[in-house]
Parts: sequence; structure tokens; C-alpha cells
Amino acid sequence: MSEPRREGARRIDSGGALRETEPASRFSRPVLSSRHGHGEGRRRPESGERMHRLTNQVRPYAWGARTAIPDLLGTEPDGSPQAELWLGAHHGAPSAAVSDDGSAHPLPHLIADAPHRVLGSEVAERFGARLPFLLKYLAAEQPLSLQVHPDAARARQGFDAEESSGIPVDAPHRNYRDPHHKPELLLALEPFEALCGFREPEAARHELRGMACELACALRADLASSDDHTALRSALTRLLTLSDDRRERLLSEFVEEWSACDRRGPHGRIVPDLAHRYPGDPGAVASLLLNRITLWPGEALFLPAGNLHAYLQGTAIEVMASSDNVLRAGLTRKHVDATELLDVVDFSVLPIPYAQPAFREGRREFRPGAPEFALHEVGPGRIAAHLPGTGPCVVLALDGQVDLVAEVGQGVALDRGQSVFVPADSGPVKVEGRGHVVAATVGAASGAALATAGVPSADPGTESRNTAGASAAPVGAGAGVRASAPSPAPTSSTAPTPSPASAAAPRPRG
Repeated sequence: MSEPRREGARRIDSGGALRETEPASRFSRPVLSSRHGHGEGRRRPESGERMHRLTNQVRPYAWGARTAIPDLLGTEPDGSPQAELWLGAHHGAPSAAVSDDGSAHPLPHLIADAPHRVLGSEVAERFGARLPFLLKYLAAEQPLSLQVHPDAARARQGFDAEESSGIPVDAPHRNYRDPHHKPELLLALEPFEALCGFREPEAARHELRGMACELACALRADLASSDDHTALRSALTRLLTLSDDRRERLLSEFVEEWSACDRRGPHGRIVPDLAHRYPGDPGAVASLLLNRITLWPGEALFLPAGNLHAYLQGTAIEVMASSDNVLRAGLTRKHVDATELLDVVDFSVLPIPYAQPAFREGRREFRPGAPEFALHEVGPGRIAAHLPGTGPCVVLALDGQVDLVAEVGQGVALDRGQSVFVPADSGPVKVEGRGHVVAATVGAASGAALATAGVPSADPGTESRNTAGASAAPVGAGAGVRASAPSPAPTSSTAPTPSPASAAAPRPRG
């Protein structure tokens, strides 16, 4: 979901004090945590010896929160926005693998040196010598851009076309910076506000009742079409193609009249708020076409290709295919290619794509169907779980203190904010202690994905989350396996905020 850029990233050391814990069962290696390891000489870390502690970079996008990431990492806030912590091998801000003597080496180099050992033969054959996913800790204090991601075929086509045209890959007006698609999954850590997918045109048209300004009348006419796809395409096309000499006036009149009407409901304040942050940006009015939702802690959203969305505020974990391909519709000062975006957007009115987890070996597992990634959550609380051992894994401790013990090689003790890269040849990893951990792994190959929608927990001591919701489409990765239809959700005025360990299923606001 981010807007990657190369400059301005900060590297964060995620080391800790040296300590040893008792090994567990067949995972019989010592568990060590070392910020500045001991030993003579400097050498590059080698796969198969141990898991690799990571140092990671923080991206200072303007919409970022000031304190959330420093709080996670135990550093002092400096007053500047710190939007995303990147954990992975993306070229824009790659993590570094730390050796025992404290020296750090870029994670992409570790992978390139021995892709079949580090990634596993099956993953290397599918994706080449690259880590196909990127894990992020996202902290949004202000809205992100209104955007969409292309599917794999469109990404390849667009990338090849721009390469043939000689457009530099870092040109501000470039749309496709790599040939990959960019599906995303977001797991809320606190109440998280977002715009996601189109709502019924009639619902948006109803919001415009009684308004007399020129733009409102034109949008009402667009949305009156009996075909939802036509109605939504017409309305969004109108907003994105307003002529330069009329745009500011039409938007200003709309926002002024909307505010004077004192609209209620989930979109009531969003239009003037976005218009204030982005004057003259049609994305503020386009927000009326989309669902506004709140994710509670522990709830997840899967964003496939074509889904028009914007994150508004909150803290979350995000995992995605490692790609830079973002097409923006508004709420940004960056390049907007309206023609390309309108070709990529899916104008279907679909249920909100909430992602439902499966419960396996002490962890909550999200496999929404993207071949590049799966997300695993363990905790919070006392935990004893196993992570998959069939490919590479990136682990981040969100809270507490936990031990990771690999079947092959040494283990690692993680405190809050610390992270580790687990090569494929480390084998299965056991996680135990008291805390809260997330881990990203590679998704299942096409046609072999696991079904995860509506699967109840079979693990003793694991608390299943209730699955109530409205207009929800639980997303799994299975072949035609879907969760049962959700029951009606409580209204927002009466629903308590669930704890991270027992969050209710998501629902749209209003």
C-alpha cells in the first residue's frame, strides 16, 4: 500500500542483549540473542548456520505517525513522521542480515549468494533469486493516496511498454516500475480506518440528495444508471477528468455545500476532511463512491488487483507482493494517470474482502490466495506455536519476549520490535514465550493453496474469534472453499471494541 521511494530511509538496529535459554524438545539448539556478537574478524553471514537478526529501514512519508514506530522499536521520537518499517529484500529499503560480529549485509545479497538454500528450491524456481514478499509495520496518522494495483498481466504489459518507450524507471510519471502485481493483506493492530471498494451507486446517490451545485447534479445523473458498473465508471471518470479551468471551482462549490448540509453517517466528515488536506483534489469527492470501514484489532483485509482503496488512519501489519506498482486516483501530489487507472480499476460492487484466518499449530494463518505471501499471527499472551518450515520467513515481535528455535541451526530470542530472517534450510521453527508475533512466509503455489476461510481452531488453548459481520466476503486461498454467511453485526454505537485476542469480525461503518 505504500508509496516507495529510495531516499530518506532510516536503518534501525534490532539487536538485543546476549542471553541463552533452555532448548525445547527436538529443537535442541541454544537460543542466542546478540546485538554485537562476539568472535574475531568480520565475515558474511551464511545460510544454514542460524537465523539472521535483521536491521530494518523506516520510511518517513508525510502521512506517517510520529510515535508508533519509535514506541515499537524503543527509540525516542524526533518529531518527524515515521510511516512504515520495512522488513524484507525490496530494493527501495532492504533489510540487512547481521552477523555474529555485528556487521550487517544487505538481505538481497544473502539471497543472491545461495537462492536455493535461502529461499528453498521450490520458491527459487517459482520466483527466481528474490524474496517475493515484503512485510511492513504501518503507522498512518493521515490518509494515504487513493490508489489501485494492477493484476499480473497488466503489470507485465505496462512495464514492458514503458521500458520500450525508454521511460526511466525512477521517472515521476512512470506507472509500472517492475513487472509484478501487488496484492496486499492488512492486519489491524488498533482500530484502523479505510476506504475500500465501491459501494452501491444508489447509496452514493442518496448522499447527494438536496444538493444543487453543478458537480453534485452531474454526479447524481451519472449514478442514476441502472447498470452499477456504468454508473460508477461514469462518476469516477467525471471526477478524474475535470478540466483544469473548472476543477477548483466545481470542487470548492461541492465541498462548501456538502459541509453546509451537515451530513451524517460514515462519509459525513470524510469529504471536508480530505478536501482540507488536499485542496482541489477530486479524490475527496470520490471517497463518496467507496465503502468506509473500520477494522478492529486482529481483523484483516485483503486487497486484490483492481480494488480502489485508501488507508485513512491507524496502525497495522501489512504484507504484500514485493512490487512498486501503484496507480493513484487522488489524495496525493504525485503523478495521476487517469486513463491508465480507469482501465485498471474494477468497478464491480463486491462484498468487502475481509480475510478470515485458519488456526494451525498455535497460530492464526492468513492465506488469501496470493502466491507470494501468507501471514501468520501468534499471541498475544503465552504462546507455543510452530511456523511453516518449507521456505523463507520474516518474523517480527510486536510485544513481549519470545524464543524462536529452529530445527537446524541456532535459535534467536526476540524482544519487542526485534526481527529475524529465517532461511528455508533452517527447517521448521518453534515460537514460545509470552508475547505477540507476526511472521510472513511465501504463499502456496497456484492450485495448491490452503483453504482458510471460516476454519475453526483445533488447537487447545487457542481462542477462536467470533465471525459476525455485514457485507463481508471472507477471503481464503482454497479451491472453492468459503466461510459460511456471516451473521448481522452489532451497530457501531453499541459494539464494544474487541481485544486483540478476541476481535469480532469486521464490518463497515454505518
